[in-house]
Amino acid sequence: MNGPSPESRETTTVKDWPDNDEELLAFGPKRLAENYWSLGDAFEGLQIFGGTGSGKSSGSGHAVARAMLEANLGGLVLTAKPDEVLNWKTYAKETGREPDLLIVEENSAHRFNFLRYELQRPGVGAGHTENLVNLFCAVMESAEKRQGGSGAQDSYWQRTLKQLLRSAIDLAVLATNDVDLPGLYRIITSAPRSPTEADDGKWQSTSVCHTLIEHARQPAIDAGKETDWELTRNYWLLEFPALAPETRSVIVSSFTSMADCFLRGMLRKLFCTDLNFSPEDSFSGKIIILNLPVKEYNELGQFAQVLFKFVWQRAVERRIPPGTSREKAEQTIRPVFLWADESQFFASSYDAMFQSTARSSRACTVYLTQNLPSYHAAFSGHNARSEVDAFLGNLQTKIFHANGDSTTNNWAANTLGRTKQIRLSGGLSEAVNGKGQPGNLNQSASGSQVFEYLVQPQEFTTLRTGGRESGFLVDSIIFQGGRRWLGSNSKKPVAQNYIRHSFNQIYG
Repeated sequence: MNGPSPESRETTTVKDWPDNDEELLAFGPKRLAENYWSLGDAFEGLQIFGGTGSGKSSGSGHAVARAMLEANLGGLVLTAKPDEVLNWKTYAKETGREPDLLIVEENSAHRFNFLRYELQRPGVGAGHTENLVNLFCAVMESAEKRQGGSGAQDSYWQRTLKQLLRSAIDLAVLATNDVDLPGLYRIITSAPRSPTEADDGKWQSTSVCHTLIEHARQPAIDAGKETDWELTRNYWLLEFPALAPETRSVIVSSFTSMADCFLRGMLRKLFCTDLNFSPEDSFSGKIIILNLPVKEYNELGQFAQVLFKFVWQRAVERRIPPGTSREKAEQTIRPVFLWADESQFFASSYDAMFQSTARSSRACTVYLTQNLPSYHAAFSGHNARSEVDAFLGNLQTKIFHANGDSTTNNWAANTLGRTKQIRLSGGLSEAVNGKGQPGNLNQSASGSQVFEYLVQPQEFTTLRTGGRESGFLVDSIIFQGGRRWLGSNSKKPVAQNYIRHSFNQIYG
């Protein structure tokens, strides 16, 4: 069964979330209005850094998660550790959001046929073959990059692979008004390998590809798509079998090698069978938790979550109807969040594009990771560092916890910046005469202007990490691009571009 389409599950939303300028959290030792962190700030993105044992998850992570649940946001939670789902069950219980949890796991009944979703999803672009082709290629290329490949193919092979997919998808949709990955596999692997085979009656009687070509003709005529059917038929019966065997083999193997993991086991069950949940569920307040932790399922868990994350991001970007004013969106479009602890497993170059319009899409990205090198390792290719810089540059709020990684600490210090300071030096010397007796005193003084870090890199190594020995307090230094906080280290609050905050690990 296909299940209800995403569009059929949409409901009228009643506003139960805060306005953009309302407080989610208050930072600093004193509750000053200038130091509130609002929903609008969250739309600009949040990156949390902290070494292992720094308290980032139980400190700032816990606080931000609770704040977003209390604000009735919908969301998507990606999991790297097996206990992540237990944490979110606890957060949901603490905030009265348990009924909103939608937990996707290997033995659950939830299914997300991603190609069928793209065919049926809301929006004017739904069902267009090229969108289906691009979705498949984007997901597969992302997976290839994460496995150390370049993520890019020679333009000729990329074009021919897209032509293969386009023809297979068109044939499936014209013949069955449906599409899934196993169906595409059957079409492609049963296609003729030579012009002689294409004319062979035995092949025609046993080939799924030929059967669908014949079955699709009348529905295509009825739908006014006879031209599409003719192009598809000509590709499979004339052009494809006429390709050189080596060329055809490369094209087919490009598809089968990328699709292989989706055609087996857990990924096939979750992503290639039915469709009974979708990204739109989070738009009505559900918290979708992909309980396929990377530490348990390895590459399968990572691949599955990267796929759904990408589809979810695309759905978020198109969900606000064109022409909707920001004021109306604030009252009618529920904010959503994307959450990833150990985010190095899930980050991609598309995140920078997504975050560039996240404010208008009313989406909050919250990523937690140990250090900067973990991102450098996750992004491959010669543009890896530039992609990491672009991605982090679009996450405006950064919370730094204790860290032993010098690269991250130096980067944090550079992010906060330097300030002009006066460095004074002086000296006093006493001359001795020829008889060994004291002579005249000589004094010297000098000064110079230097630029010093506002926070020295070594200071990030000494922040408190929570636990009983720290009074269950987790220290942090918080930066937000374009923001001036009111620091209270002195009797009079001073405006500065960072603020210190200690998160309490105990909520009572």
